[in-house]
Order: sequence, then C-alpha cells, then structure tokens
Amino acid sequence: MGDKFVHSMYSYNLKKPDNIVEDSFINRRRAYIIRLNKNYSYTLSIIPALPIYNNFNKMKINLAELISKKFPNLFNKKRINLYFEKEASKASESGSEVFKEVMKNYNTKTINKFILDKNSIDYKKMKRKYNKSIIKRFSFKHYLYIFYANTYISSELSNHVVASRVFTDKINKQIMRTPLYFLQHGIMFAKPVDNPMALGFHKENVKFNLKKSVVSSDLEAKEFYKMGYKKEELMKTGLPKMDNEKISPKANKITYMPTWRYWEEAYVINNEIERTTYFQSLLNMIKLFEEAGLIDRLLISPHNKFATYISEHMKEYEHLICQNPSIALNMSQIFITDYSSIIYDSIYQGGYPIFYWKDSEYLIENYKATPPVNENNAPGVVVKTDDELIKAIKDAIENELEVPRYIINNYRKINEFYDNKNTERVIKELLKDDII
Repeated sequence: MGDKFVHSMYSYNLKKPDNIVEDSFINRRRAYIIRLNKNYSYTLSIIPALPIYNNFNKMKINLAELISKKFPNLFNKKRINLYFEKEASKASESGSEVFKEVMKNYNTKTINKFILDKNSIDYKKMKRKYNKSIIKRFSFKHYLYIFYANTYISSELSNHVVASRVFTDKINKQIMRTPLYFLQHGIMFAKPVDNPMALGFHKENVKFNLKKSVVSSDLEAKEFYKMGYKKEELMKTGLPKMDNEKISPKANKITYMPTWRYWEEAYVINNEIERTTYFQSLLNMIKLFEEAGLIDRLLISPHNKFATYISEHMKEYEHLICQNPSIALNMSQIFITDYSSIIYDSIYQGGYPIFYWKDSEYLIENYKATPPVNENNAPGVVVKTDDELIKAIKDAIENELEVPRYIINNYRKINEFYDNKNTERVIKELLKDDII
C-alpha cells in the first residue's frame, strides 16, 4: 500500500535517536507504523500487515535477541550463512541455486539455512529435500538465525531476509550489521544507475553491509564503478540462476514485459491503474497483436509491482497474463521489453530479443537519466514504432527465430559467461573468502 501521508507531527531532536520505530500495530489487515523519518519528525506509515507487527511475533523477536546476547556461542562458534530471495518467499533465483550447490557438494563446517515462506509454491518441495535446512519465514527459528547469522547470501538486498520493508528496530539493526554477498536478480545494464530511485544503492548511500556483488562482465562492472564501488567489491562470475535456464521445447509465446515505471505507482495504489502509461502500453500491445493476427501467441508478463493490479483490471485478457517471469521466459520464443534486464535472461536461454522503444523519450525524461543500453550496444532488434515492432516479429518468425550475429556479439559484452558454470564461480569466491 505504501506510505500514506496523514499529518505532519514535528519532533526536534538534536541527538540521533537509538530507535526509529516508536510503535506498530495491526488493524484490519493493515500495519500502522509510528516512526521517525530522516528529519526525525514523526511519520505514520500504513502498509500491508505482516506477522512481525503483531504482539506474538514481537515477543519471538525479543526472545531471539535475548538468547543471542545471553548465549553467543549457542552454535559452537560455527559460521552461519542465511540464503533467501525476494521477501523470503521464492526459491527460483540465484540465492536458491547457490544454496542447493552448497548443500549438494560441500561438506563444510558452516551452517547453511534457506529462509522461505510456508505459502511459497516452492516450500513443500524444498522442505522435503533439505528438511531442517529450510527455515520457515516468521518462525522463532527465523528470528533466531537472523541474530546469529554471520553472512547473508541472496539475490536481493538484506532486508528481504524478512520483507521488502522492515519497520522493527531490533531486526533492522541486525540486518544492517550482517555482511551481504549480493547475487543480483538481473544484470544491471538496462535502467540508468544514476536515476533518483537507484541512488539508495550507491555506495555512499547504501545502508546495508554490502560485502560483494556479482557482475557478469567488465561492461556491467563500470555501472557499479559509477555508483562508487571498487573492483575488489565485485565478483565477476555471472548470475547463478542462469545456469539452469532453458526455453521449453514447446515454447511458442511472444512475451511483452515493460519495466516498472515507479513514478506511476501512486495511481496503482489508489486503484487508478488505467491512468498509467504502463497499463495503456499493455492494452496497446494487445490491440496490435489482435490486428496482426498474433493474439494467440501473446503473453503479458507484468512487473511484480503491478502484477496483481493488472490481473484485477484486465479480466477479459486474464488468459494472456503470466505473473511468474520465470514461467514466461520458459514459454517465450520472442521476448519484448523497453528497459527490463530480464531480456538478458531470455537471450541466454536462446530467445529472440526485441527492444521496443516507442516510449523511450518519456521513460528517459522520468528516469531523469539516460540508460546505458542504446541503439549502438543493444543486444536485440531496436524498434520505435508499432509498425516496426510487428515487422520485426514477423521477420523473426520468417527467419526461424535465428538471432543475428551482431546481437550475440553485443550480448557477450554485457554477459561474458555462457558455460553454465556461474554457480561454480560464486562458490569459489565464497570459499576464497572463507564464507562456506
């Protein structure tokens, strides 16, 4: 739901407070957080309810912290590594790939645990296979391992060991302290890193203890250098999740996935998604495919920020929508986007890539920065009009989806690895740093 501004409550505090959250409680499926903002004025945030804000979970968090202080050697001084993915609710990205490899091949003296929500479609399968090494999200063990963990290994930033936003001081402080090996969930060579929404990831602003980040090429590493990171803070290994990514032999879809337009999120939260250019671009794509006689092959894969809202507002086209990007990739012979890095996954799998830049001027204006991918280095066919898009699709089909050599050459500058050994390289880095 996001932060909802209600009323300014001014607080003047010359000394930086130890705690940010004054109080939190749940009412009617919403969590209400009374906290201090960056200016140390009081703010009321209203967000979707999570168990961490109810009294029972607060008690579990307090007990877990108390035990960690009273018994610092509870695990006999063994290193503890926690693995997780988006909001500790998935097991299909690089975090799970590295965890599985560690559990399969390395008899280390470390303790390795994967955090996963019990409602995840992956939970039962992972629990059956890895048993006690799978820790249920929001359980007492979850909180206990957060306080004892030596390292986080994840395709997301540290807060996702609990949720995308965490308003619990004790948990937050521990999260900030714990070193993170960031595996990334996509190659960072699409949207501009100097856009306002990315500033929080710049080295000088990042709040987490970011130890090292995975990159896939020297070209991508330059984007990290722009943000203030040093060479020794990067692991050029490639993304582990790509090792097992393949298009299904039955794939016949043409997927469209425009990237998230963060400046339109207020419309989505206020149930006015029809007013967004994002929504209009989806409707336009459906119309184009209907007119071209290709509607049976179209698949819409909305960004996860919009997915639920899109499904609710496009009931008549529900059969065209796939909310799981991994499934969409697996089913897609042709992949279309504007600036989503997921197109690099599609190319890796053998998909035919098309960059649809009809709205590029609008996007760049609102990014307030120029994306690194452009007409000269784009690993895909670049189109700027609806007619060019349909022609590019039909040409690709007529040429049996053979990807031109210049596209492959451009792609291998962005992703230097295509040997399916990315996970192996990450493991070597972790071993070198005595993490596992």
